[in-house]
Amino acid sequence: MDAQMSHSDGSVQARYAHATDPTVSRLLDGLTGIWLDALQARRMMAPGSTVGILDRLLRNGRAE
Repeated sequence: MDAQMSHSDGSVQARYAHATDPTVSRLLDGLTGIWLDALQARRMMAPGSTVGILDRLLRNGRAE
């Protein structure tokens, strides 16, 4: 990560590599909620799609 951002002193990794399990869980829960809300909003526009994976998601009513 440091090399990709042109940092040679380890500062990026030291700053961002300390996410705790509860923090990661809260983030995933929040993102999952946003995803499910967006999927529901899309489903309200039309119950299906010509895009295969989106069609399955819309028709199953859940994230895969």
